[in-house]
Amino acid sequence: MLKDKGIPMESITVYQKVPHPGIQVNLSSYYSKQGVPASIAFFSPSGLTHSLQYIQELSGNHIQQIKFAAIGPTTARALAAQGLPVSCTAQSPTPRALAAGIRRALQPDSC
Repeated sequence: MLKDKGIPMESITVYQKVPHPGIQVNLSSYYSKQGVPASIAFFSPSGLTHSLQYIQELSGNHIQQIKFAAIGPTTARALAAQGLPVSCTAQSPTPRALAAGIRRALQPDSC
């Protein structure tokens, strides 16, 4: 918009959302050693975008047993938009709050 208004400027990309290069190998390794996880936590919508296909393939029909957790409401909305049930959203965007939410979601009487 600034350029359109005749204001000189130079655009520099300082942030890019790119998948971790080892995401597929790391997930495959986990699933082959540990099986389908009880829970998976997401810290960003882009983390979900870059890993969901692999999680779906590796989980197969067992994806329904996974408790999905979100660090905050934006990530929770991204999970819901993909049709995934959100078992918990952290009360504050910290690892400690997320861990507390996951602990509650994994308790047998939370269903």
